[in-house]
Amino acid sequence: MRAWIVAGLLVACGPPKAAEAPRPAGPTCASAAAHMVDEMAAGKDPRPPDETINALIELIRVRCEQDRWTAPAVACLDAMTSAADADHCSSMLTEDQQAALVRDQDARRGEPAK
Repeated sequence: MRAWIVAGLLVACGPPKAAEAPRPAGPTCASAAAHMVDEMAAGKDPRPPDETINALIELIRVRCEQDRWTAPAVACLDAMTSAADADHCSSMLTEDQQAALVRDQDARRGEPAK
């Protein structure tokens, strides 16, 4: 009889839930990119089209992830509120990281490589 009770409880509880992936402890490249672009776009009149904003967010997110920007740089960009803040945050990137970001921004705008 006990076996049936245990079996019934197991069936009632259902299969075990898959473990959730651990969440990053701080800001992510995605959140920092979105915040940075939103802050920059907020001062524009007229505001750039959504497709332009989204493309720039994606470009920054990809560079951040692929070039492995440091946690302090990502946190800085996620908290920025001005162009001066952005300049300070960019100083936290290596020359290669900055060059890759500029190269991809230029390519997005159709400008020749420098």
